[in-house]
Amino acid sequence: MKNLSLPSSPSSMQALIRPMLFAALGLHALVLFVPFPKEPQKPPENKESPVKITQLPTTKSPAQNKTLKAAIAKPNKPTLPKINRATPNPVIQKSPVQPKAAEAPSPAKSQTLSKATDNMATSFADFPQYQPSTPDCFEKGLGENCRIATANLAAIATFYQSAPKAKGFTVTPAEESAVTKIFSVTSKSGETRYLSLFSDEPTTVILLSSEKITDLASLKGSVNPPADYVELLANVLPEGDRSDSPANNANPEQFDQPQMFYNIVNEAELQQGTIPDLRPGIDTSPKLAIGQAPAVFYSATLEPELKGIFQEVVKQGQYGGGDLYRLKKGGTTIYLNLIPVKGQEGTIVVTWLKDPTQS
Repeated sequence: MKNLSLPSSPSSMQALIRPMLFAALGLHALVLFVPFPKEPQKPPENKESPVKITQLPTTKSPAQNKTLKAAIAKPNKPTLPKINRATPNPVIQKSPVQPKAAEAPSPAKSQTLSKATDNMATSFADFPQYQPSTPDCFEKGLGENCRIATANLAAIATFYQSAPKAKGFTVTPAEESAVTKIFSVTSKSGETRYLSLFSDEPTTVILLSSEKITDLASLKGSVNPPADYVELLANVLPEGDRSDSPANNANPEQFDQPQMFYNIVNEAELQQGTIPDLRPGIDTSPKLAIGQAPAVFYSATLEPELKGIFQEVVKQGQYGGGDLYRLKKGGTTIYLNLIPVKGQEGTIVVTWLKDPTQS
């Protein structure tokens, strides 16, 4: 059996090695020239940036890090105005601070305030009246506020200690004697009046007033118009009409309905120029204000002044062909009657001490 051996001649070895060498060289050249995927490049560093956060050393001490953070935070302060400019809130702008609605009185509050300033005609409108009794005692123009009853003082006092309470009034004893009982009465709105009961055998006088009346004699006295009202008429009536002489007073022929103001018994005497007596309740003689119709004279001259004098100025209706006004100050009530002058432009001023429509 023949032994196998590699060729030992140089020529045969070279023939084997040379192709392998060229193949190796080719492979290396291929590896060198084949393009490989590029690694992602880092963005160029901004050399102008004052602080390169990516290059901060991680081995700094805590004190150095605190100092460095403070230095970095300082440049952020100028950005605060940007926050302020971005804060306008449309909701806040649409809802500016408004005056509190509570400053304007609510309906309930407004009603309470109105009741607190009511006059006696409204806040005491449902005050109970002892029956049977007659209003306008002694014909002083007090109307429903003064009544005369035939019952005795004790029976009427018992009635008024219970009946007003059922309607919300508070009744408190104020003064008492054998012939007089006085109570303080407070309405539901907080207004106070005085209820005076006077024994006037065989009757009892019942008075509800804003002032305390302690004796019957003063009540029986004449009702006098307030002094400032008398002064007002003296100032507003034309010059020459202020005195009480007959020449400056109205005459029956100047009234369209003279019988409403005078006790006319004989028409013939009236035609002869005789002036009859005035009806009870008229205060002094009727006065003349020539040149102005009643409506103009009242609105332009009287009304502003009357509202400054009286607590209550109410147009009650008409009487004798002219407007009738109820004027109330404290416990005094009078009536102003403005009548057109017959046959010419002017006003007759009549002051009543009692309601003429109740006569």
